Amino acid sequence: MNSINNILKKWLEDLEKFSYKDYNELPDIDLYMDQVVTFLDKQLAIFQTSSLDKQITSSMINNYVKGEVVSAPISKKYNREHLALIQEVCTLKQVLTIAEVKQVIDERYRKEDANKDEVFNTFKNLVNEKNKEAIELTRNLLENIEENDLTALTDLSVSLALTANSFISISKRLLFLNRLYQQDLENKKKDKDKNEE
Repeated sequence: MNSINNILKKWLEDLEKFSYKDYNELPDIDLYMDQVVTFLDKQLAIFQTSSLDKQITSSMINNYVKGEVVSAPISKKYNREHLALIQEVCTLKQVLTIAEVKQVIDERYRKEDANKDEVFNTFKNLVNEKNKEAIELTRNLLENIEENDLTALTDLSVSLALTANSFISISKRLLFLNRLYQQDLENKKKDKDKNEE
């Protein structure tokens, strides 16, 4: 077996080449559920940690639709917009709850003036940028670790997990504050409407 370090370096190279397709490169024909799962399985394969690790299943997609995170299919078919949203949900759900992901989706996509292809392409570009930052940091940290030094590699994993946890906490706090502010605005509008009656 190759060293853990070399396997990780190779995977980082693959991750560096990864990018979601631009919105306009997504299939322009409507797809049935099994076609959606097949397409997205290939798109998200880079993120699998084992053959048992499913990035997307039909049950997941059904739950996203039931939870109104993703709009319902039209005549049991999913379009380009569905594919873009499901990819974004799959990425964000790694660190946010589905309720928080719905909040993000609602804010970014459900505005009247939202240009869905621009919104998704902005997301896609941000994913690429953040992946590159994480890859560069990891490569730099790996330079100081001996081949197959399990203790040092575990320590690196813990360090990266704790860094991610700190950013997750900040992200969740921001979303919480956004919800509070939105509720305050809605309450003020209700009070104003009530006073005007």
